[in-house]
Amino acid sequence: RGMLEFWLDPESSYYEKNKIKEMKKMVLFCALGLRSALATKSLMEMGFQNVAHVDGGFDALKKTGLKIVVKEKK
Repeated sequence: RGMLEFWLDPESSYYEKNKIKEMKKMVLFCALGLRSALATKSLMEMGFQNVAHVDGGFDALKKTGLKIVVKEKK
């Protein structure tokens, strides 16, 4: 969350071109939904349009009964 503005603002010295490539929709989440809400707000203020966040965060996702898949690194 803390680096979004730095990485995605073309006027920042930390700007990384193509850090987030073209996408249809970006859905952000964090543990409880607070940081992802702030990150979504920041991205929208920066001009990103297809951005949303999971209200209630990862905890809310788990409670819906969706299958959670953890991919382990090799």
